[in-house]
Amino acid sequence: MTTGPWSEKTFRIRIVRRPEGEAPDWVRDAWIGVEIPLLAPDAVSTFGFGVLSGPKNIVLDCFLGLIGRAKPIAGYVVAADTAVDCLMEHAPAAAGWWREQAPYLVRKGARFIFDSPACERIS
Repeated sequence: MTTGPWSEKTFRIRIVRRPEGEAPDWVRDAWIGVEIPLLAPDAVSTFGFGVLSGPKNIVLDCFLGLIGRAKPIAGYVVAADTAVDCLMEHAPAAAGWWREQAPYLVRKGARFIFDSPACERIS
């Protein structure tokens, strides 16, 4: 296993309060207590879209980003598929919601950003 400043296994967060977002409250509440490996060691500031209202493909994502439709967000970046796998261990019904309602997000290469106030960095 490779470790280093950008290794997925080096840094983690624990979700400590309901994250912001468009998923139902019960799904967002299910994240509380889940630990997730980070893709970057620190919080980032970037632009993104809602998980339900945002674009469903990379071309539309890029286009809408270019014309200024993305919203600013600050938080921790995680691999979406890894995050949902971690959620599955904690709350299978909530993980199932992600896989059924947003399958285009729960795939290799997709990213979630958890807002900083919802997270505690634990390593």
